[in-house]
Amino acid sequence: MHSILKHIILIGILFICPLAHYAQTQDSQTEEYIIIDSIHIVGNKKTKEHILLRELDFNVGDTIVIEKLDARILLTQNRLFNTSLFLETNTYIEGKDSIHKTLHVTVKERFYTYVIPIIGLADRNFNEWWVQRNHNLSRLELGMSFLQKNMRGRNESLKVKTEFGFTKKIECTYTIPYLTTSRKLGLIYYVGYILNKQVAYNTIRNKLFYIEDNSFIRERFSSGLTFTYRGKFYIEHQLGVTYFNNHIGDTIVTLNPTYFSNAHTKQEYISLKYAFIRDHRDIRYYALKGSYIRFDVEQMGLGINKDIFLTSLKGEISIFQPFKKKFYLATTLKGKYSSPINQPYFNQRGLGYDKEAISGYEQYVVDGQKYLLSKVNFKYKLFDWNVNLNNFPEKRFAKIPLMVYFKTYVDMGYVWDNRSSVYALGNIHYANTYLPGGGFGLDFVTYYDFVIRVEYSVNRDMQSGVFINFKATI
Repeated sequence: MHSILKHIILIGILFICPLAHYAQTQDSQTEEYIIIDSIHIVGNKKTKEHILLRELDFNVGDTIVIEKLDARILLTQNRLFNTSLFLETNTYIEGKDSIHKTLHVTVKERFYTYVIPIIGLADRNFNEWWVQRNHNLSRLELGMSFLQKNMRGRNESLKVKTEFGFTKKIECTYTIPYLTTSRKLGLIYYVGYILNKQVAYNTIRNKLFYIEDNSFIRERFSSGLTFTYRGKFYIEHQLGVTYFNNHIGDTIVTLNPTYFSNAHTKQEYISLKYAFIRDHRDIRYYALKGSYIRFDVEQMGLGINKDIFLTSLKGEISIFQPFKKKFYLATTLKGKYSSPINQPYFNQRGLGYDKEAISGYEQYVVDGQKYLLSKVNFKYKLFDWNVNLNNFPEKRFAKIPLMVYFKTYVDMGYVWDNRSSVYALGNIHYANTYLPGGGFGLDFVTYYDFVIRVEYSVNRDMQSGVFINFKATI
């Protein structure tokens, strides 16, 4: 009896398995899909078609499950927009029957040639210039910037920047995103020459202190090549080598012998830098959804001379999450580690420089060898307008988008400064201690990657103020 029961169970298994497989097969066959027979692109008057095809999430012959179609179309539009070649992108599907379809891509190209007068600031940000420098107009950076984007229709760009105001400067950057037919390998070339009559020679009470002379007291020259490799849509590798040659006047050395190493007036070295970037942001200059990961390792000085030998590691993780209608959350965590402890003042950077700033501490810098910085940003879209200028002669400016976001935010920073020299004393108030900050504000976002932030922030010492910036905080 027992043997008969075993045979019945075995036969049942053998019978049921094919039925189950058949049911699964039938279910998969009932899943709706389309086939991309062709791709039709309109609006690329200058841009080569292969530049657009590189960014599409579709290829001719692809079989697409219909329930995934909308997400892939949105992904394609974001990829095209993030090339910074187009004002608008539109992608849709059309076809003769229910299965075989044509992918239509419509783009509206930007201006690609710019000659822009430069009216900038010699200081780190607007508030430092307004409060600490008493909005002195002599500190304005005056000049001219020439930008030619999308050269040869291949998304190449040439940027030449000259300044002849507070700082004398000439910089040239040439970018070739696609060196090979595979469109994976790229190249960036940079050369720059900068002269300064006023230089921040030291940090005192966590503020930069300057010295000014009638003649130039700092001279900087640099030139470098960076190779880029984008094997996948969202991952990029960068490998660069840069030559630096810097000179300072004797007055700076007298005030701060650690400005360069060992009271030197000259600093010459080669830097090697590698960067790994994983970019899943929907819109790069003002992301609302996705993620961004970046890791950098740099070796400044190769032991050829003794001017500098500095190793640094930097990392960043940012996450952007939409919630219910019009609500968005953005978080970021950044960090840096560098060695050795005693570094040239000129090359040591903690928090307060560029985008690495804590809300409420915009008028301060915190020097150090290591730091951590976290930001949490919660915002609500107040307005999403399109201003129509129907009679405007240039159609590319006939419709101007403007988005306004109200936000609240909390920051936390910590900088480690383990220097024992007397020149570290001016950094002691905010180094090696927790630095909380936060507030609320408005973000204005429009054409050509343009962002204005107006924020009211408070730091740990209950110092507060209104701060203006021109880039997204995360």
